[in-house]
Amino acid sequence: MDKRHLKKSYIQEGINLYLIRFILSFFKSRFKPQGKVLIKSCDGIGDILVRTKLMELIEKKYGKDNIYVLMKSGYTKLGDMLGYRTIEYSRKERKSFFSRLKKMYELNSMGFSTYINIEFANDITVGNLFIPERIGREDLSWQVERNNKYYTKSYILENDYVMNQVSKMAKDILDIDVTGKQLTPDIGGLFKIEDRDIVVAVGSTGREKVCSPILMAEYLKEVQQLYPDRKIILVGNGDLQEGYAKRLIELLGNENIENLVNKTSLKEVFEVVAKSCLFIGFDSGLYNACFALRKKGVILFKDSGGAFIHNVPWLKIVTPKKVREDILDREYPALNINSIEVEDFKKALEEVRDEKEFSY
Repeated sequence: MDKRHLKKSYIQEGINLYLIRFILSFFKSRFKPQGKVLIKSCDGIGDILVRTKLMELIEKKYGKDNIYVLMKSGYTKLGDMLGYRTIEYSRKERKSFFSRLKKMYELNSMGFSTYINIEFANDITVGNLFIPERIGREDLSWQVERNNKYYTKSYILENDYVMNQVSKMAKDILDIDVTGKQLTPDIGGLFKIEDRDIVVAVGSTGREKVCSPILMAEYLKEVQQLYPDRKIILVGNGDLQEGYAKRLIELLGNENIENLVNKTSLKEVFEVVAKSCLFIGFDSGLYNACFALRKKGVILFKDSGGAFIHNVPWLKIVTPKKVREDILDREYPALNINSIEVEDFKKALEEVRDEKEFSY
């Protein structure tokens, strides 16, 4: 990103932070703590899912009826599914001066005594909150480190496997010693679990995490060979993923393949995954849904160093053994993810198929 844009954004955010804080300081007498707790959880689907057991511990300590969860507009439906009492936090309310001022006044007036930021990323909100107890992760990047001083209690997360990070959050926020394995999510009780179709999530947050549909078609031919009687359901959202799904159908034909890309709500796509016998996908929110639902899956990663690589019995993670040098597809040119051999995918597929039971 252009450094001039970063500098401009940094200055604009600083103006919003300090000016809104100054204005709100005149209303401090109206902000009366009443024992309520505000949890900030505004990062991605996968981030929210891997912290579900941490949220259970927070609810146990503070009482579920006292807790409100601040979430991005697009993710409040996920919060509702998980049983949270959500407060919508739009992009406009985070970035626009007057919308943010109004939102911060509203939050400060709701009677919160404790604020806990459980995100893995930065926090631009804490500086505009006059809640007595403010707990969160310190972010040491220059764009946001000025916000750290507004916490009354803070901690630093290491760059580690994500469930180990959640374990450290439990220790630093709640003073509870619990392992990442013990905090592994299990949301199967929220959905009807079946063993029906094969679900293929065709996208991720970045194109570098997604292989060419030409290669995915080769993988799915192996799936059709091993699971001849199972329907393949394609899921995802957005124009890019819709084009990807159409390309797959062009390559494979539409016999026993159903395209649900852009045709499901978030809740509906979770229900589809819950009813699957096998999930195939990339590093994405839906992969973490598969992880949290404890459904069998074969997951393609561009390398073996990701914080979200879950080495659990119900998932087979496939990474490239060596990076190819030729570009397979100009639209999906990432060499790493396109270097996973069909034979390696097939081996993982056979292993997960033959896994009868698993304990964890």
